[in-house]
Amino acid sequence: MNIRPLTPAAREVYRAEWTRVQEHFVDAPEDALSGADRLVWRVMTDRGYETRRYQQRVADLSVEHAPTLDHYRKAHGISVRAARKEASTEELRQAMVHYRILFEDLLADSTSDQAQADGHVGHVAQNGARPSRTALDLPHTPRND
Repeated sequence: MNIRPLTPAAREVYRAEWTRVQEHFVDAPEDALSGADRLVWRVMTDRGYETRRYQQRVADLSVEHAPTLDHYRKAHGISVRAARKEASTEELRQAMVHYRILFEDLLADSTSDQAQADGHVGHVAQNGARPSRTALDLPHTPRND
């Protein structure tokens, strides 16, 4: 495999796409979760990872992204259940958070980017701007589904 970093322009495009996917969660959580899964897949493809089989993706990610691999497994498991309509809204929210952690890790390609990915929720970007908060950043409030 030829794993490569993303260009700064590609990272910005992907971050903007993530924002759109995340904002879509409020109105259509299942669709947003599918969008998050597809976006992670696209980033992996763009970086040069094998993306055809889930087990191969896990094996490949374990080399450079071991700390966030469990997040991918959890997100994938919830996504599978969501496709069968067996996941609650809270589980969908958790899966989005898990995908976001892996997503940020995949976008990172330097020490400063990795530090940003490690502080994924409520972090301050390198330019000092705080990202907008969404329902996914807020503390859990139980809902009756």
